[in-house]
Amino acid sequence: MMHKPSFWRGYLLGLMLPLALGLGAIYYLFLRQPDIALADMGLLDLNGQPVSVREFAGQRVVVDYWATWCGPCIEEFAVFEKIKKDLPPGVVLLMVSDEPAPKIQAFLRKRPFSFRFLRVRRPLPGVNSRPVTYVYDASGALVAKDAGAIEAPARLRALVLAQ
Repeated sequence: MMHKPSFWRGYLLGLMLPLALGLGAIYYLFLRQPDIALADMGLLDLNGQPVSVREFAGQRVVVDYWATWCGPCIEEFAVFEKIKKDLPPGVVLLMVSDEPAPKIQAFLRKRPFSFRFLRVRRPLPGVNSRPVTYVYDASGALVAKDAGAIEAPARLRALVLAQ
């Protein structure tokens, strides 16, 4: 004879355990992004020339890691454009991709944005979703990061100005 309360506890545990593991895997693979030092990004301009992080010394640097195939990334650019004019002096917005320069340049001919677009030598290690936004303070220390599209100007402003 089956004991009903034990059956239902086991049944619910059998449902909840795979759900919890699945949600944990989604978080680990797509939402939790690694901390990456600005100096470790290996930045290049669209002509393939190295960009030294010393160029940004004393400035707050916002790196948005994006891709031309990423719809949320492109939608997010409008939010960056909205807050750009209201940011204090000393804030640099960099849109960084791991795609080939000709692909980025073709994208920019169709959609001219006012940001500085750069590339990385190699895809950022452990970053497996786009967009991801990293914020570095004037000393180059990582102070904030956000995975996923930022749709509200106030949320982006708060992230950019995070202490």
